[in-house]
Amino acid sequence: MRLDSRTAAIVAATTKDWVRAVYTGSGTGTVPTLHPDSLARVFNDVIDELLELAASEPFPVLAARAIGSRLAAAPFERTRMLAPASRALLGLTPGEPGSLLATRWAFVASQAIDSYAEELQQRALAQQERNLTEAVSVRVQEIAALQHRLRHEATHDALTDLANRSLLQDRVRLMAADPARGVGLLLIDLDDFKQINDGYGHAVGDEVLVAIAERLRGTCPPDAVICRYGGDEFVVAVPARRNSLGELAMRVLAALCEPVLSATGPVPVSASVGTAFCPPGRECDFSDLLRSADRAMYSAKTAGKRQFAVSEVDAEEPEPGPRRAGYAAVAG
Repeated sequence: MRLDSRTAAIVAATTKDWVRAVYTGSGTGTVPTLHPDSLARVFNDVIDELLELAASEPFPVLAARAIGSRLAAAPFERTRMLAPASRALLGLTPGEPGSLLATRWAFVASQAIDSYAEELQQRALAQQERNLTEAVSVRVQEIAALQHRLRHEATHDALTDLANRSLLQDRVRLMAADPARGVGLLLIDLDDFKQINDGYGHAVGDEVLVAIAERLRGTCPPDAVICRYGGDEFVVAVPARRNSLGELAMRVLAALCEPVLSATGPVPVSASVGTAFCPPGRECDFSDLLRSADRAMYSAKTAGKRQFAVSEVDAEEPEPGPRRAGYAAVAG
């Protein structure tokens, strides 16, 4: 596919770093006999094919896995490169933020790496059957553990271990397929979080974010998906009925109004919440739902913070119409 200059530069740098990692033998095992330039071209072709898949419809799971399995074949068959290949592919940030390519890349790359790891696992299992050595058994366990970690890292936030944006959107699509319940969205923004970073330092700010994530886990229902959407913003998606979102928003506000005990002492926190709802049976557009919740959240901020506002599309209107907003605040 034709790459923009930014993405082309990122791909070139990623390929160069990968070849250097393989040839220095830093944890990569046997060094390949193929010339570095030739090996770089082959790996660059793999990246190009995956980029093309990431920008295509429908979601190309099988094709991405087929490309990943090729990493265990010639000319890579003597190269133990699971770790450097994983870092190279999953560390790539192609495309413009918010584009299909940028959104899909983490999933396409993780599918390829997952398939590559499975291919290595199959080879390791065959080797185990031949010699039944303890070393091979340990290698199988390491590959299985790495598979699990890679899948998790591709779909979760590194600091809070909450779902990331890609996983959130995937789960909302699944929720929207339930004909019995609608999809509720809560957009949670911490009040004056910049003052916490400026006054206490970014390390304490990170402690606060981790503590907020734990409180959300303890407050939200088991079928909710909790996402750190970026910075000090969190999104909760839940299969819900219209009248249940306000109750959940109040519980969230109550859970987030108590100070966080950090290494430097208690840090006062609070949040503003906007909610949006898509009724069952209606096509659920995640971007529209998120924008509705975002508008409601800013209404709550404008109204004085430490409260929530409701914004939803009228269920009887076939197209998005005017929003109705209501407010409720938590005491304290």
